[in-house]
Amino acid sequence: MPIIKAKQKQEKEQLRINIERGIYEKIKQYCEWAGVQKYDEFFEQAAEFVFSKDKDWLAINNQNIEK
Repeated sequence: MPIIKAKQKQEKEQLRINIERGIYEKIKQYCEWAGVQKYDEFFEQAAEFVFSKDKDWLAINNQNIEK
């Protein structure tokens, strides 16, 4: 079962990024396999996954919320 799934439309910010070609190829393959049609959905969900798992980030983010 894919970790990254298609999402409903939300307000977006446009970005331009440069990534290694090999990583880009893996992202394309993953998105095709998972049925994700837009790469922005991959990056959004990958970022949310990192945010939810990084203990240092969670500690800092929780401190900012409490202020």
